[in-house]
Amino acid sequence: MFKKSCAGVTMVFGLVLFLVFGAPLPASAGHNEEAAAQRLFDAFVSGLKPETMEMIVDGGPDENGRVRRIYLDLEGCELGGVRIESLKIDASDVTFTPPATWDEKGPDVKEMLDVKASAVILEQDVNDALLVKQFGNDDEHWHDLSLDFREGGIYARGYYLAKFIFRFDILLEMEGSFAIRHGQEIWLDDYKIRVNKVDVPDGLTERAISRIQPVIDLGEFPFPLVLDSIIQEEDRVLIKSRLEPKPFEGRTYTFRRE
Repeated sequence: MFKKSCAGVTMVFGLVLFLVFGAPLPASAGHNEEAAAQRLFDAFVSGLKPETMEMIVDGGPDENGRVRRIYLDLEGCELGGVRIESLKIDASDVTFTPPATWDEKGPDVKEMLDVKASAVILEQDVNDALLVKQFGNDDEHWHDLSLDFREGGIYARGYYLAKFIFRFDILLEMEGSFAIRHGQEIWLDDYKIRVNKVDVPDGLTERAISRIQPVIDLGEFPFPLVLDSIIQEEDRVLIKSRLEPKPFEGRTYTFRRE
């Protein structure tokens, strides 16, 4: 379990929101909470590029940027080059920068009391985004790479085309368990390496492992997700904070990509 102070959470949250929503947003005449909420919603859609999204707000943003509570439910957004099947966030007592300033810098966070989050990431999306990128895109020696979520851990295999006096394939197989690092990253831990009876250059196996670490990186969430538990199923990983986010009654905004 990882814990962060409220001050640290606010700092990280504010920094990421600045990076994601740094582009100016259109200004509105006077202050209107519904209009401000719509502009905030548009900023989330623009920054996270989801396939679908729902936002619920309870009060605000007022003139000072305060929102009593905000809930986000996204499907198919992309973070760190990995598609996120489902992402839900529930944040309380959030104070954004005043909406009157959003035309200059976009929304940013000044204070936040609490955030709850959960995410679902599919094995196939990890395969598509991580293994291909980390192994294959910049190294033609790797081929036939695959990754498999298994009970209590992960199994990965790939062939490395060795070029010495002649060319031949080396099969590398890796098994390990998942571990949480830095509160927002999933790493392959306690791993074992198998090589198909071929002597390979020193450091090859460590090089292979380093190319898939972290397996999943959630550091680009616009709200800071402090991981508390990982539940692994046959084709997906479920990641949750200590308390789960829940929707509530409030003004609702929806988006669906066409």
